[in-house]
Amino acid sequence: MKQTSKELLEKVSKHCSNQLTLYKFNTTTLKISKKYREGQLTVLEYLGELSYYYMQEEKQIQQHFREQILKQMQTYSCLDESEYKNGLYDALTDVMDEIILYLNK
Repeated sequence: MKQTSKELLEKVSKHCSNQLTLYKFNTTTLKISKKYREGQLTVLEYLGELSYYYMQEEKQIQQHFREQILKQMQTYSCLDESEYKNGLYDALTDVMDEIILYLNK
């Protein structure tokens, strides 16, 4: 099965963390130049921060999606009471319930 973006970001973050530990603390066992080590550390820190940033963005997608559904419900509130309006609200409410269940896992 294909990885989700969240799983990919977590994997990148973990890899960067492991590599950062390796390059920061194995100063005598790794036979590499100081400049090479600095280059590795710079990129690994950047990628760690970048993956953290996108993990936070991914969390906000859920909130934005929920807000858009609520906005749609508010838009439909001006409709006259009808079967159509009830169908709209029932479908939107079902999706909101699914989101709440997912977020509470």
